[in-house]
Amino acid sequence: MKNFWDGEPVGKKELLGLLTRDGKWLRWEGEKENPDDPSRKPKAGCKEQVEEALLAALHSTNVVVLLGSGASFSAKNNKGPSAPGMGDLWHAVRDAVSAENLVDQKEFDDLAKKVMGGLPQNDSEGKQKAGDIESLLSLCKMQIELLSIRAKNDPDFADRNWLEELIEFVRVAENTILGKVGFVGAGTDLPAHWAFLKKFARRTPEKPRVKLFTTNYDLCIETAGLRLGVVLIDGFSHSAEQRFSRDHFDYDIVRRAASGTKADYLDGVFHLCKLHGSVDWRRRSDDVVIRSVDDPGENRKPVLIYPRSSKYQEAFESPYLDMFAALQAALREPDTTLIVSGFGFADDHISAPIWSAIETNLSLRIVLCDRGFVEHQKLFDAAQEVDLNLGGLRPYQSKIARLVQQGDTRITMLNGRFEDLADALPMISGKTDRQLLQDRLEKLRGGDGS
Repeated sequence: MKNFWDGEPVGKKELLGLLTRDGKWLRWEGEKENPDDPSRKPKAGCKEQVEEALLAALHSTNVVVLLGSGASFSAKNNKGPSAPGMGDLWHAVRDAVSAENLVDQKEFDDLAKKVMGGLPQNDSEGKQKAGDIESLLSLCKMQIELLSIRAKNDPDFADRNWLEELIEFVRVAENTILGKVGFVGAGTDLPAHWAFLKKFARRTPEKPRVKLFTTNYDLCIETAGLRLGVVLIDGFSHSAEQRFSRDHFDYDIVRRAASGTKADYLDGVFHLCKLHGSVDWRRRSDDVVIRSVDDPGENRKPVLIYPRSSKYQEAFESPYLDMFAALQAALREPDTTLIVSGFGFADDHISAPIWSAIETNLSLRIVLCDRGFVEHQKLFDAAQEVDLNLGGLRPYQSKIARLVQQGDTRITMLNGRFEDLADALPMISGKTDRQLLQDRLEKLRGGDGS
């Protein structure tokens, strides 16, 4: 079946739809007058409302951004790997576990069937549909914990081979996932991330720094920031071996003249918190987290919260705990705008603090953008409005949508992609001398840096 978004490779603000109090998704542009029915008044679009909400977001005292996996789908590699979805991870792990038997993937299927009790059905072409890799890894971890306790206490433990098979399966699965999410390279196109950062980089440095939170392991934000020339304070030191410390989030970047004592805050500085870890983080055997892309080993273990149901418990370990504490604190600040894109509210350990902030922080404004709010088949229709389907939303999304229907003006709910949102964000008027110089240098390089 043709997907609406496949025909729109470039982000366009005109593709955004706004949820109204009437329970309708309103299109960007207004209707044109019908010459055959001059008495019928055309319905207005959501353009002005959305632009007003986004401009207010840019000028909020505090700006908090949360990007989920949907944001990384905008990154493009020419004939190379792209951002994986959960279905992609299922098939990648299936191939890796059955590397010597890709005809029927018997090794993976036998283990998955033993753990889950069954396998996903085949599609019309006879290929196995993607299963729930998060559920599979969760069940494997649970069995490993239970069997490990029995192995320790039972001298006649008979399931040692099964325990070792599960441990090896999880090791291969996690290494495969680590490889799949490391898709960003020197040739990766990141126009949406680049444009998004550029528009926020023009905020006055006199206001608190924009805080970027992401559940993604990839390096989309870091690579786009490097090309744009912005500074990302991400909790790591500036030493030769970069080490993580929560204290580094309290640092800032200033420019100080040699002839004076006055220090000016540098513009284009962001705080970056990677809630689930990163492909370039490693935990040494002494528990110190460093930035490294070395192959995983006993003294270089990846720092990732892998897809499984125990994510909530793992979030209370360092360095994740520091990131989540920063998110909760940021959401409690007055005059704060939270911009969420590509996050499906499937992770309760992130969704719950957001909902708590909605309940308690009356000065919190939210811009929520996701392409899954409206079934893509309905987007082919030229109708000015599309009915809201609460049944197709996750619980937290449904509660937020109902608040919109009840007239909560703090919330702007948009159907669209991260790249469409990046295109819709207005450019702050006025530039500093350094920003003007940066624009001139970009023109000399003959490109937009994306």
